[in-house]
Amino acid sequence: MPNLDEMVERQRVLAAFGEFALRCEDLDAILTEGCRLVAAALNADLAKVLEIEEDGEHLLIRAGVGWRPGVVGEIRLPMCEQSSEQYSIREGRPVITKDIAHEDRFVLPPFLKDHGVVALVNTPIFLPGGKPYGLLQVDMCEPRDLDEQDIEFLRTYTAILGPVIDRLHKAHSLKVALETNKRLFQELQHRVKNHIMIITGVVRMRARAVQGEEARLALAAVAERIEALRLVHEQLYMRGAVEGLRLRPYIVQLVENLCHLHQEQAGRVRLTFDIEEAELPPDIALPLGLILNEFVTNTLKYAFDGKGGEIAVSLERSTGNRFQLLARDNGKGLPPAGQVPARAGSGTGFKLMEGLARQIGARPVWSRPEGKGTCLWLEFDATPNTMPSNGTV
Repeated sequence: MPNLDEMVERQRVLAAFGEFALRCEDLDAILTEGCRLVAAALNADLAKVLEIEEDGEHLLIRAGVGWRPGVVGEIRLPMCEQSSEQYSIREGRPVITKDIAHEDRFVLPPFLKDHGVVALVNTPIFLPGGKPYGLLQVDMCEPRDLDEQDIEFLRTYTAILGPVIDRLHKAHSLKVALETNKRLFQELQHRVKNHIMIITGVVRMRARAVQGEEARLALAAVAERIEALRLVHEQLYMRGAVEGLRLRPYIVQLVENLCHLHQEQAGRVRLTFDIEEAELPPDIALPLGLILNEFVTNTLKYAFDGKGGEIAVSLERSTGNRFQLLARDNGKGLPPAGQVPARAGSGTGFKLMEGLARQIGARPVWSRPEGKGTCLWLEFDATPNTMPSNGTV
């Protein structure tokens, strides 16, 4: 029977193992440390943890201390009727072999004798819910008859070990599932991106092939709107920001792409951006991007007459989670009294902007500052649950 000092040491071992298991996320390291501590507490020469393999018919020596190379992580033991390990798991209790020279109940593997093992004890490890994980086996190089206090210590030790193993198994499964879902999600988004590009290419090809000018312009406008959607998709998903879109890079890329596309028609355009570093939910950022797409496209097509000009876009936070968008050009501008649509071919675009603004709870305000150019101002709330429930345009 252990004396008082030994009992105190075992309590210390249990506490030390519990603290280590809480800090560590490496199952092999935890099992190895568990073997080291339990061997020291029982004055044993060797210890190991045996894990039931997926086939349910073999045990792998998953971790251990005191063994020569070629044992831990390599030796597999059959779970047969003559094995002490199988018997211990089936009975659900520790099984002691005091001296293997006189053991006639079980067939013991030869590597134990090769390491000088004379006595051993198997203690089954159960996961929460009662599923067997394997065993903690403590091996000694001299005959040993463990008493009730020794057995209760081992049972307490394995009772701690089971939930720790279960936690790490679940954490590993979650990590694998997360990595798999992330990979599948990335593959899906890559395919969506390619499909959007194909659709855009088909629409533009059709626009070049049609005979009527009105149909050609309409198809080109559709292609540009699809491109605006593609940019949102790229910013959100391909860069891993699925919950919020960084406005500055999105708006800058959108406007620059449109200017490059219409360079021959509009002439040289100087761009000015004053955009606050902010992220908006996709349901708000997408309509906002489409509004800018319509405004800039309309300006490039009809405002400059090929002579070039200036387009400025600013976005700033007004109060709380409310933002103000200001887009302006120095082109031909709106007619007197601010009547819209203003320029030839812009009727559909203005109606679309009005509808998109309603989606984010805003009302566009049009003006002609100093009698020239066109200015669009709108204020909106970037909180997702403040958006109108009707998303129709």
